[in-house]
This record gives sequence, C-alpha cells and structure tokens, in this order.
Amino acid sequence: MNSSKNLPLISVVIPNYNGAEYLGACLRSLQAQTLRDMEIVVVDNASLDESVKVVQTSAPEAIVIRESRNLGFAGGVNAGIRLSKGEWIAVLNNDTEVQKDWLDEFAKAIAHRPEAAFFACRILDFADRSRIYSAGDCYLRGGIGYRRGQGLKDREDFCKECEVFSASGCAALYRRKVVEELGGFDEHFFAYLEDVDLGFRIQAAGYRGYYVPRAVVYHHGAATGGGEFSPLTVRLRTRNSLLLLLKNTPAMMFLQCFPMIFLAQISWFLRAAAHGRLWSYFKGLAAAFLLFPAMIRERPANRQSRKGTLQDLLQRILQSESLARRDFIPPASESDSAFLKLYFRMFKGKMQTAEYGR
Repeated sequence: MNSSKNLPLISVVIPNYNGAEYLGACLRSLQAQTLRDMEIVVVDNASLDESVKVVQTSAPEAIVIRESRNLGFAGGVNAGIRLSKGEWIAVLNNDTEVQKDWLDEFAKAIAHRPEAAFFACRILDFADRSRIYSAGDCYLRGGIGYRRGQGLKDREDFCKECEVFSASGCAALYRRKVVEELGGFDEHFFAYLEDVDLGFRIQAAGYRGYYVPRAVVYHHGAATGGGEFSPLTVRLRTRNSLLLLLKNTPAMMFLQCFPMIFLAQISWFLRAAAHGRLWSYFKGLAAAFLLFPAMIRERPANRQSRKGTLQDLLQRILQSESLARRDFIPPASESDSAFLKLYFRMFKGKMQTAEYGR
C-alpha cells in the first residue's frame, strides 16, 4: 500500500508534555501491534518529568523530538509530521492504550476506502470500557464539535462503520498528503478544538472520512489539561470555540446558523460560571480578541481550498448533526447534557439551504 518499501505505511505521532505516568503503557501497547509497517515518533514538549527516559526504556527504536518549549498538541503533532516518513499519520494521546490490532484495522480500512482522507477510532473510557469516549466526531450548526457517543454505553450502533465529519485528535489516522495540503493543525489553537478545525477544513475541501469501529483505543482523559472545567481548559475552549467560528464559518452560513451559535456560546458561558471559572472564561475571550486579525487573514486561504458550494458544506454539517442527534433519541439516550438536549429539541428539522455560492 505504500509507494516505497523503504518508508513505513503509518507514522504514529505522540505529542507529550509531562506524561511519564501514562506514556510507558501507551508505548508498550504500540510495541505489541500486529502491524509492523510503522514508526513511532514522540514529540516531547519540554517536559519536566522523566518522559524522555520512559520513551528510551519502553520503545528504544522510537524517534524522539525534544522541543525547547511547549508547542501544545497542535504544534507538537505538526513537528512530528514534519520529521516522520509514513504515508499515513496516526495521532495518539499519551494517556491512551491501543488494542494490538489497532493499526492492522486501519490498514484494512485504507485498502477498503482508498478515497478516505481520515479515519476515526472507537475510543472507550479506560476505567469503564463499556462506555464510549468517542465513536467518531460530529460538527453542529452551533459551531461546536461533539464526540459521538460520549459517556454512553457501548452498543450495536457504535459497532458499525459510517461516514463521520471529523476524528477525535485523541486517536485518529490522517492521510499525510491531505494534512500537508491544508497546512496541518492550526498552531494558534495550541490545544482543544484543533481537531475540529482540521476536520472542518477537510470537509470544506471536499474530502471524506470514516469511523472504523474495530480500531479500538482506551483513553484515560484529562491527563494533561486537568479536566473539562480546569482553568486551562476553560480558557482554551472559550478562545478556540470563537477562533473556530471566526476562521472557518462563511458569513452567510454564520447568519443562517446564528440562533444555534448563540445558544452554544451562552450555554458554555453559563457552565463556566456555574463551575466558578468566569475569570478563565474572560481570559479566553480576551485571547480570542487578540487573535481576531490572524483568523481573518486565514479566511481567504480557506475559501481558496474550499471545493463545491456552501450548500454542499452545509449539507455535510446537517448530516453530521443528524448523526449526533441519534444519541439523544429515547430510549437510547443516557446523556446528561442539558444543553444538547435543549439544542436538539429546539432545532429539530432540516434547514433550507440558502442560494449562495462559494
């Protein structure tokens, strides 16, 4: 499947920051892979712990890139991609463990779906492996990403291959050529929602991606960021949700989807306030304001890479939202997300796509 026998089919890129506690187990699970046509690249973002020693002990053949500062998830992955050789790039969090046939299942998917630009995994909660962390990611008209199945019991619906809008950066496979064509992960995001941003650009460029349920990963979660409502997470998610909208959403689409966007932003503000994180929220808001010019400058390039009409892009978003909605149809839904329950109750039907061009 690779054009050169001297190059690996898949490069596994692991960005790491002070992840020594989990990194050894992650690397040992990669060492046990049944597919050997791969390389391991660990990008250490100036860790202060024993991360590099853990890599040297657990996977001595791995390529280690030692950065002088913390580049975040986005910058770390980009650095790994630049020095890797694989035709496909598997991005993997340091707090994961993968089943021994994880890469083998990806290789089968590559052969089965030669048109694909990316593949998403079935990611399960490490502590409770009967529950989903992500079964492929969706994008909603409210301008937010949604991890399909998050927190729900694993079930038959999550064991079926399907087309998805995006892949969780926790564990995903991307075609190198497509990632390089689109400029890689946006390093303005640093961490959080950078995978949604790349997924949006991939869809806008006319590419497709698929969920591969047999490619299974177990994820601890919050090993670096500190949890959903840590000060760092709230600040970055507040900032990056706005950057995502400023950078990618066409003006006419923004106007058409404004009710959904408004509800999503207000809900996040109220949740941050309820968790005592207003200061972190406003710091994120200020950071978004400072990056506003940079996002505006990126819009023309995004417009140039877009293939098809805005109707085509909106239709993909509608299909993605429809897939996410299935998690909230009783009796299957166990989700405790009051926001998403309200969102899907308020915005039930398909929107009429306005007649506008590129």
